[in-house]
Amino acid sequence: MFKTCLFSSTLALVAVLASPSITLADNVGKLDAAFKAADKDNDGTLDKQEAKALPRVAKNFDAIDADKDGTVSMDEIKAFMKQAKHEGAAAFKKADADNDGTLDKEEAKAMPGVAKNFDAIDTDHDGTVSMDEIKAFMNAKHAKTQ
Repeated sequence: MFKTCLFSSTLALVAVLASPSITLADNVGKLDAAFKAADKDNDGTLDKQEAKALPRVAKNFDAIDADKDGTVSMDEIKAFMKQAKHEGAAAFKKADADNDGTLDKEEAKAMPGVAKNFDAIDTDHDGTVSMDEIKAFMNAKHAKTQ
């Protein structure tokens, strides 16, 4: 259950970073600004209380806190996002049994969050979901929570 929840959260982070309408520089700039605003004591890290200002960081705080010092730095957040992107792509590739670049409903079962939302993700209604459709779905979901 934890891995499924963590994977869904990491996919959300990845989707925001990979959005074609927003450049990586825009995302990093926005994240930097949000991080600085949340860092109330200006020590360059966020403790759990400060991280509450960044819900996705707060939700994944323990996973992001690589050195287990009770705080997360911007470097730790970026490393977590990079790892999440890699894991999301690897999970998609592993689920894509026929290697056609899409998941049908059977293949999507390997990714519970995708399987659960399959019909909503499949915006072109072709019976498959692509990584682009997953990213678009996650971006839309992320936009609704802001």
